[in-house]
Amino acid sequence: MTGFFNTSLSQQQFLQEYWQKKPLLIRQAFPGFQSPISPEELAGLACEPEIESRLIEQYGENDSAWQVTAGPLSESDFDRLPETHWTMLVQDVDKHLPELQTLLDPLRFIPDWRRDDLMISYATESGSVGPHTDAYDVFLLQAMGTRRWQLGDQPIHEAKLIDGLELQILAEFTPDQSWDLEPGDMLYLPPHFAHHGVALDECMTFSFGFRAPASVDMLDAVVNTLLEQELGKHRYQDPDLLLTPHGAEIDSLALARLKQMLHQAIDEAEPVLATVLGKFVSETKPSLSALAAEARAELPSIDELNAYFERGQLLQRNLYCRFAWSANEMGGQLFMAGESYAVGMAGVGNLPLLTEQSTLTVIDWQGIVQDETSANLLCQLIAEGGWFWQNDMDSTG
Repeated sequence: MTGFFNTSLSQQQFLQEYWQKKPLLIRQAFPGFQSPISPEELAGLACEPEIESRLIEQYGENDSAWQVTAGPLSESDFDRLPETHWTMLVQDVDKHLPELQTLLDPLRFIPDWRRDDLMISYATESGSVGPHTDAYDVFLLQAMGTRRWQLGDQPIHEAKLIDGLELQILAEFTPDQSWDLEPGDMLYLPPHFAHHGVALDECMTFSFGFRAPASVDMLDAVVNTLLEQELGKHRYQDPDLLLTPHGAEIDSLALARLKQMLHQAIDEAEPVLATVLGKFVSETKPSLSALAAEARAELPSIDELNAYFERGQLLQRNLYCRFAWSANEMGGQLFMAGESYAVGMAGVGNLPLLTEQSTLTVIDWQGIVQDETSANLLCQLIAEGGWFWQNDMDSTG
């Protein structure tokens, strides 16, 4: 069985014992780790208008004395900063700097469609974002300097927050344990566990976040799909109706019938649930939609793809686009940017290639083109910007 970093756990044991259950500290998960990006390079990303970033400052010991500046940041933002008590956060660095994708490799046993992004924070001494909880799983890798993490030992599902802040900082926080993380150390936190990280010196932390759809969002998506496909048309029924002295009362039997009707609608939606989930989790983040759209192209033909591959060119998967796939009795579906594309049984084997690999070579293409539907699908994905030709100028020389 594959090991989980340098622990005695296997990946499956980690999932069974810790995933969404309890925190885990892993000393030297990345032995001898050195940050592949400098604070100056991170600040440069934070100044880019298309990149999501924030600057968080704390003034004194007052819990409510916080200031949040949304990016893009500027030189004047940095010039006015004090020497301590501030943090800079940059989202989706794994997409803006594809060379950082390798850091995700040890975590790919968790489904790709669950992964959100790599956020990198830089903090001066005493820099923090305050004690808080997150609604998602996160792995916190210390990349530079030392950060002290204080944790609660039980999840908090209804947290009380300080009023009037842009940040969701807990009004009350009593830690149960405290760890100092050095470069290469990593902390896993399940959802809703309170935590507070404070920089003991100049430091950088890499945060690998994993998202999960909320039930209300999924119900909304299911309802929309039922409407689109003209399903879920059953009306409320009460053949067991009893005499009642109060004509305006909605009694417990009425609520039970309503509950049964809603359950029936969910059961009716079962054949399309994979489509609902696939479209939902593959939607492009709004902050990345403009960057994702830059790769869109004219719809190529299969012959044009043949010619490109025969010249030794590679297709590169667009990291700004989210992909997923599912198999069914009819074949399968590929999901990208909130859209669904069907393939037959002959194309199911190509779905991992089209959604999970970072590049496609002529060898990959020779397998894909055996199924015309898959080949045409790849053409469509290129037109939609999901795949693009890598180093076009260099490869033709």
